[in-house]
Formats: sequence, structure tokens, C-alpha cells
Amino acid sequence: MLTYMVGSLNKRSLTLLIAVALATFAVVACETEQVQFYLTPTIASPGDLTAIGTHIPEATPLAPTRIVGALTPKTSSDFESLLPTVTPTPIVKQDIPEGYALTHIEAMALAEILGCSGWSSAKVGDVIYYRACADDAEWDRVHFSPDEIAALNAEATTTAVTQPSSATEVPAAPTPFVPALSPTTSSSTDPPPYHYTTADEANEGAAALGCSGWTRTVVDGVSYYRACGSNRDFEILSTGGATTLSGSPCTIESDPTAKFTALPTDLSQIASIIPPGSPAGGVIKPHSYLHNRNKSDGNNVRVPVYAVADSVLTSIAYYGTSVDTSEYLIFFDVTCEISFKFDHISEVAPKLAAVAPSTPADSSMTTETEAISFEAGELIGYSVGAGGFGAWDFGAYDLTYTNQFANQERYEAGYMMQSIHTICPYDNFIEPLRSQMYALFGTHDQRLLPNIECTTTERDVLGAASGAWFDSLNLEFSESKVSLGILPGELVAITGIGSDVRIDKGQPTWLDPALITDSHCYADDGRWFYLEIREEGMQLAIATGSGICPSALPSDATIYYR
Repeated sequence: MLTYMVGSLNKRSLTLLIAVALATFAVVACETEQVQFYLTPTIASPGDLTAIGTHIPEATPLAPTRIVGALTPKTSSDFESLLPTVTPTPIVKQDIPEGYALTHIEAMALAEILGCSGWSSAKVGDVIYYRACADDAEWDRVHFSPDEIAALNAEATTTAVTQPSSATEVPAAPTPFVPALSPTTSSSTDPPPYHYTTADEANEGAAALGCSGWTRTVVDGVSYYRACGSNRDFEILSTGGATTLSGSPCTIESDPTAKFTALPTDLSQIASIIPPGSPAGGVIKPHSYLHNRNKSDGNNVRVPVYAVADSVLTSIAYYGTSVDTSEYLIFFDVTCEISFKFDHISEVAPKLAAVAPSTPADSSMTTETEAISFEAGELIGYSVGAGGFGAWDFGAYDLTYTNQFANQERYEAGYMMQSIHTICPYDNFIEPLRSQMYALFGTHDQRLLPNIECTTTERDVLGAASGAWFDSLNLEFSESKVSLGILPGELVAITGIGSDVRIDKGQPTWLDPALITDSHCYADDGRWFYLEIREEGMQLAIATGSGICPSALPSDATIYYR
């Protein structure tokens, strides 16, 4: 169908499609911590297609597609180097089915041509594609079989050739059948709620409603653009339904006071726990780290991972790492408001394996699954840590809790839901579980320390250097590039500029980044970092080099933004 339709496009649509295709080749994949969700529910696809995720315009900001420049490889002692780079283009070894594409950008262009909106990840055989149309019903409406297209074209050809308008007029060229690209309206009555006369209005209405995208619908004989590309989203949200961390409509109970009632693992096999909010890889991490004890060969012991509460599986990723391991990232909802995640899971329990991807992807971007219930304490899987020698992640999120940042608008506009709603997971456990895990708070080199604060992603200090910094003033989704802060053990962490640097308190240039309001130079192992605060704390100039600290900021400094 698509081959046929492209031949019938007008110049504007063809130009758009070509431009999108060219732009696709320019996308640079990057590592991310923030985009782990598609914001709309998975939909079932017809026939042998298995939908594994959906996206509708203006929903989850896609990493170019989570999102940040790829991290510079680090030493084996720094497990952050194990995080995957985001390169979500599937490997395809067969002809692309009609209506499908290799990238979400191409799929969105096809959706516009077909007269629907958004896209859906779907499997055809063993290959993952991006299918035009986020909503299954819309796909069924606009997608025609080859036989249907042939019949419609034959009808158009017959009409065009046998019924010229005059004896001297040259017969018109056959007019191929193409679904209408936009609805028309002609009504003086007020439209129903969340129904609009233009796509732009529908997108604005979708944002206000809590969904994204639009779909065409007819009410009392009048065509409208209705907010929400997904019919299911619209049905739930338009009647006042809540959404979860992923942005999907909530279909479980609402209870912002829900607690964690089971340990996440066998604590006797855990060497240390690092609270959320660590500066690492240029990002303030929205999760904690658990370090397994070491075996005699230096690798980690294998530990079980358990559900910390009665919960529902919402999404999962299976991805490869830079050290040739394959690991799982998994999200669960406890209630509409409370969610948790595990990352760097080495093996999963059978009920998870049944719905998880069977082949590791290049990306840790998750796809939604069917809602599978887990009981508190039920086995999720096992972890040997990132790459077998790093830490594994445990994060918790509460939609009623909002972290504050130096530029709050950036996080809201970028839909950085994990960073915005990160909580200390260990404060959400009942006693004595909470105290048992607090007793394991320590450092990345597995030293246990008393009185460590359980932080969140709220590490920005207004007017000072501490926190996350971005390389663009653009407020659309963009992962931070530089992060600074204090780690447990009073280590200063400077991350995102080459390999991460940690400076002990005993070193001459040690200074808490929260106290840097003018300028300062850090030095460590022959490398220096000169920082200067500008524009009332909203810009940070950084220069770096080898040797001793310069007396002033070099002219080649790079500017970062809140």
C-alpha cells in the first residue's frame, strides 16, 4: 500500500518525507537515564503483529532518541561505563512491510500521510519495526490490503478514462485512492469536550488532559481532531482518571502512602548501598546503587532480586552493554502514585522472561508489557551487578513528591519524570527493613559509613556549582552533560567531562561545589578543572587541562546552563 501511496503524494508531502528520511541519518544516539518509558499503553496489533510499545507526538521526549552524548569509557572500577548507548534503530534483514519504518521519525511521517498520528513499536515475524499510527483502531481504519488498494485504483482508473468532461479534453490521469489526510468541520455548534477543529488545538488539549497526540473522530456527522492518540487513554483521562510514572492511565488503586514491605535482596550479600542523587556520567542519578560482595576472583556474587511490594509490571528492556553482557531494566507500579525500578538484572524469573524481549537491544529504552502482578517478596530475578563487577540500580518514585531544581521549567518541559519524582527508596520501607538497609549505606569502594543522608535528585544549589548542567538553552528534553556534588565519604565528584573525577577531602583543592559561587579550580592526578559561575548562577563556565591550575579562567572554556 505504501509504495502505491507514495506515488500519489503531492509535492509537499513528498518533500516532508524526504526531509525526514535525511534527518534520520543525522541522529546521534546517546546514553540516557531519563527516557525509559513510552508514555502510552501498548496496543495489540492485527494478525501476526505483536505491539511492544507506543508513542504519540508530544509524549515521552525521545532521546535523540532519553538523550545525551555517549559517555566517555571509564576504567573497570567505574561501573557507569557499562550503561548502554541509546541506538534504538532495530536491525532489519528483510523487506520493510508496508506502513512500517526503521525509525520512529519515518513512522511519524508515514502516519501523517495515512491520516493518523504517532507510532507503535511492533514485531513482524522476529523483526522489530516502527509502525505508523499509535492507536490500533486508527491503524485498522487507514491501512488497506494490497487487494483493496488494487480494487480502489481500478475503480479510479475506470472512472477517469471513461468519463472525460468533454470530447476535446484529454482524459485525466487516474486518481489513486488515498485516505483523507485531515478532517473537515462545518458546524456552528460547540464541539464536545477535548474535540477541536485543528491538530494544533488537539495537541494542546491532549497536554492539558494528560495524554498526547490526536485522532480523528466524527460526532453527529461533524469531523473533529480529538485529543489523545490512544482511545484507551482518552476514555480513562477524559473521565478524570489518574496517570502513573510512565504517563499511562492508571488502572490500579490510588494510594500515595503505600509502603515497601519486602527487602529487595539478600542483604547479607550486599557490601554497600549508595543513596540516589549521585553525580555520575554528567547526570544526577535518579536511583540508588547496591554493590554486591566480591568473590575471590574479584567478580560480584550473584544475588536474588525481589519485588519490594505487591505491584504490577509495567515495562521492561533487555539490552547489551559495552562489556558484552546482557541485562534487564524493569519498572513496576505499586499504586497510581508509587513506582519502583531495578536495572542491571542479569536473569529474570520465568513469568518475566515470558514477556521480555528474547534478543538484547542496543538500547535500554523500555517497552510496555501486559500488566503482570507480583507479590511482595516474589522473585524478580538475579543480579551480578553491571557487567559482573559493578553495582545494580534500585530506584523509587512518588508522583506526589516533586524535587526542586535551579531551572524547574527545564525538567517539566523535558518531562523528566524520574528526576522530578525520585524519592529515597529506603525511607519508603517499613521497619525494621528501613534500618537494616540504612546500616549498609556507604561508598562506592564499599566502605560503610555512619550518618549518610539519603538524598534524591534535588542536588542543584541556586547560585552555586552543585547539581546538573546542560549544554543548551533549549528546554525540550536534553540530558545534562555535567554534574557536580558530594558523594558519601565527602568525595567531590566532577562528572561528564571525560572520565569522572573524585577528589578526596584531604586534597588541597577540595571544596564542596555547593559553596562555589564565584570561581574555583580543582586539581587531581595532574588534571585540573577551572569553574566560574556566571549570570546569577544560571551559567557555568568550565575549562580543563593538564598540569597545575591556571590563575584565571582560560578563554576556551565551555558554557553550560541550568
